[in-house]
Amino acid sequence: MPKLRRQTFETAIIERYQRRESSVEEALIEMYLAGVSVRRVGDITEALWGTRVSPGTVSNLNKKIYAKIEEWRNRRIEGEHPYLYLDGIVMKRTWAGEVRNVSLLVASAVNSEGYREILGICEGAKEDKSGWSNFLRHLVD
Repeated sequence: MPKLRRQTFETAIIERYQRRESSVEEALIEMYLAGVSVRRVGDITEALWGTRVSPGTVSNLNKKIYAKIEEWRNRRIEGEHPYLYLDGIVMKRTWAGEVRNVSLLVASAVNSEGYREILGICEGAKEDKSGWSNFLRHLVD
């Protein structure tokens, strides 16, 4: 019998299940962000996997993703961006079962290496002088 003292144990099975779990989490988040209600997410998971996901689970996942979004929105923009593009976009968004038009202010740029980057997105602001000024101030600060 081989000696395994001071050896670490690693299993490929756990890693495989962790990947599957993160895929399920991503699917749940995408459903919710696409406008599927929390109750409907539960119905879909029951139909697909035979297990209903609780509204609390969906809410916890959403808190996690919104924290990452806020972290991205408040990050420091590094490097030079010789080309800056600003655009306002109107999209339909479902909120509490009601479809509404929501404006988005988007700042994208080309960095010094020639790659495009999204520098920031602001939801709900008007496409006027005040809206753009506040948005750009947020990006600089």
